[in-house]
Amino acid sequence: MHLTGRPAWIGHDPRVQALLEAIDEHGLTWEDVADDVLPIFERARPFGHDLEPPAHAVVPPGITVGFGVDLGLAFARVASVHVEAWPIDLAGLTERALKNLRRRARRARDYDLVREPIGGVPTVAFQSRDGWASTAILVPEAIERLFGPGPALFIAPSRDLLVGLPDDVDLEFATWLTEEFEATDPNALRLEGFEWRDGVVRCRPLARDAVAV
Repeated sequence: MHLTGRPAWIGHDPRVQALLEAIDEHGLTWEDVADDVLPIFERARPFGHDLEPPAHAVVPPGITVGFGVDLGLAFARVASVHVEAWPIDLAGLTERALKNLRRRARRARDYDLVREPIGGVPTVAFQSRDGWASTAILVPEAIERLFGPGPALFIAPSRDLLVGLPDDVDLEFATWLTEEFEATDPNALRLEGFEWRDGVVRCRPLARDAVAV
């Protein structure tokens, strides 16, 4: 089991403690982790040691996700060997992970949003407080409820950060802001932008070679 994504201490949540004890005793069994598996975006910086290849799937809007088991303040990364040992296939894992994500997203409220201009550009930032905010972009109904009907451009530089920008924002500014967030997070992501319009999320490339503003 490899932990990633948040601080290394776990806290005293009885559910988390029971899950950790089950994993220590049996490993990542499907029966123990099914309710807590979530889609995650892979970090940009590779781990410094060899790991089993992670399980991956492509989900709308055409982006690759991995999977992690929520342990309260960290994720246990799901590898391909785990899926091979479980009574489900990759499609079943993907379906369950997205179902779990939608359930959590329904509990998110707009008081978790921080509205603050950066460089004169209005921004709206969402953090879930338990590590999955970036993947809210995979749940259009959550985006509409939290951020409104759009249009907007979203960036997801870290696992627990999703930032909404005006749809007509300068793309070089959006890229600069993304890379500023990425530079401060050792577990940063390296994703493109996401366009939100008419209830649909689409990938929108950033200007990754842009000159800093």
